[in-house]
Amino acid sequence: MSHLPLALYTGSLFLLVFVVAPALLREKQNKNLAGRFYGRILWRFYPLAFLLLLSYLILDAHKLYALLLMSGLGVNVIISYYLKKLKRSLGDIDLLPFDHPKRSFFRKVSMISTLLLFINFLLSLYVFAKS
Repeated sequence: MSHLPLALYTGSLFLLVFVVAPALLREKQNKNLAGRFYGRILWRFYPLAFLLLLSYLILDAHKLYALLLMSGLGVNVIISYYLKKLKRSLGDIDLLPFDHPKRSFFRKVSMISTLLLFINFLLSLYVFAKS
């Protein structure tokens, strides 16, 4: 029974990293709209993911793994919050030239966030395979 929350968490990370992020973030036009959708998806994912990891923490004997996964999720939440504030300060990102320093910085932080989601996916896959 303790594998179910971890399996759901790992599967949802897979969908985010390999399906949703590439589909939305590679959009050439309307980057502002695509980013807004991706942000909304992430902010709806975080509470669900936290509940899944909390269930895994309670049900499983490997508390260290659960806490490690929860801290990885926490780092992603912090970066997403920073991206949200940065996006508000930039306004419509489509109005900035592609090579503008602020847009370039936003893109780098966004890629770091996605990379951390990927690392969280790999870690959760490892924990799932080891259990």
